[in-house]
Amino acid sequence: MKFLKLPVMLFALLLLLAGCGGSSKEQSAARSSDIKKVTVVAAEQRALMDVQKIMGTVEARSRAQIETKVQARVERIAVALGSRVQAGDVLAELDTRDITARYRQTQAVYEQAAQDLKRFETLLSQQAATQQEFDGVKMRVAVAEANRQEAEAMLSYARIVAPFSGVVTEKMIDRGDLAIPGRPLFTVEQDGTPRFVLTIPESSAERIARGDSVKIEIPASDTILTGVVTELSPSADPMTRSYQVKADLPSTARLRPGQFGRLLLPTGEANALFVPSGAIVRRGQMELVYVATNDNRASLRMVRTGREMSGWTEILSGLNPGEDIVTSGLSELSDGDQIERQP
Repeated sequence: MKFLKLPVMLFALLLLLAGCGGSSKEQSAARSSDIKKVTVVAAEQRALMDVQKIMGTVEARSRAQIETKVQARVERIAVALGSRVQAGDVLAELDTRDITARYRQTQAVYEQAAQDLKRFETLLSQQAATQQEFDGVKMRVAVAEANRQEAEAMLSYARIVAPFSGVVTEKMIDRGDLAIPGRPLFTVEQDGTPRFVLTIPESSAERIARGDSVKIEIPASDTILTGVVTELSPSADPMTRSYQVKADLPSTARLRPGQFGRLLLPTGEANALFVPSGAIVRRGQMELVYVATNDNRASLRMVRTGREMSGWTEILSGLNPGEDIVTSGLSELSDGDQIERQP
């Protein structure tokens, strides 16, 4: 009976060993499948032209705030916001009843003085009036004429006209409002090529001169334009220690007065570290890259990025030149995963 039990025990032992051997092979295959095959690129250090970015504004070549010289109610408005006008076009008309009455009064005084002058000319020729009396009447005529011309000028101010051809960009009055001297009624911006206006700090003033070609970045239209410096203040503002600069811009359909821009002022060459833009992993506000370590592990590292140029992104901090950065399979990677570099 003992001899019968022995083969059964040997058979069970063999089955157990066979089972252990199969499990070992499966574990080895599983460990092999955990290795992620990736491509890597070394972080490159490049020599680039470093620039200083100085903020400014796109402005029309000429911009006028239209005011009145007389106080009167607005009787008619001839334009709307955005209207195109020619030089001399009427923008608004004011109530002229008071001004007209004043003009008629000065006209009557002038005519009366002119008649008196004719009578005194006759009297003087007949020696019925003295030269002093005649000179006094003549002076009253001159004063009356000046008053009449002043009233006529005031009457003309009741018609608000455009000083040049352009576009109405602001309208600060409505019909029935009281127009007051010193209070702007309209803003008109001249047609033509715009210009870029900025103030440059005292420390950078020596790097720019009148006639220089400059690069200007307009974020709203995602363009970089070439302008020419046409005006440069010879003295600095004592409060801000800065100089005003104006540069002419090319006329483009996407360029409008009021847009924000930046002057790109070269300051010399500087070395910068770059990696492929596709290697940047963004999680919320964090920017990260996977660094391939010497023991073939993917190490997740936080970085700070800068400029983007032709598919490459500048790394301001977090990496060293020459470190290998993982560029493929990023969605399947986790920190610490074992990797295999692919050619």
